Amino acid sequence: MNRVIPWLSVGLFFLLAACAPIEKTLPPKVRLANLQFLDSTVFEQRMRVDLRVGNPNNFDLPLEGLTFELEVNDNLLAEGYSNEAVTIPRLGEATVPVLATSSLFDLVQQFMTLGQSDHLSYRLSGRAYMTGLVSRGVPFETSGKLELQQGPGQSFAPL
Repeated sequence: MNRVIPWLSVGLFFLLAACAPIEKTLPPKVRLANLQFLDSTVFEQRMRVDLRVGNPNNFDLPLEGLTFELEVNDNLLAEGYSNEAVTIPRLGEATVPVLATSSLFDLVQQFMTLGQSDHLSYRLSGRAYMTGLVSRGVPFETSGKLELQQGPGQSFAPL
């Protein structure tokens, strides 16, 4: 009987440990950091989109890729894919450069609507794929507005 009690204590310990709450993984926060136009052809425009990926979790996030769509004024501007593996540090962030493509028609349409409003609204949405955590990826979405400031050398400022 004296030999059974220690084993019973160990078994009870593991049972309680298995029932302990597991910390929920929060999705990464993905924001548009930069947009640089690259080469263009008659049918498409290539651009480099830098995405800033933030990790709100208290542990590293092993990002193995992502997909995204960027809409400006409710029209698709570009879409991109990345299979670059990056580890986002706990409670930190990293910048992920992604090559994106837009049709030249979509780009011309964006420039035509530029003068019709005093602001640009954008929406960035997609999926982040993390090693071993979620096999189908975690959706993300962020949006905002940029105000077109009038005057010499027009520029954009966050609203």
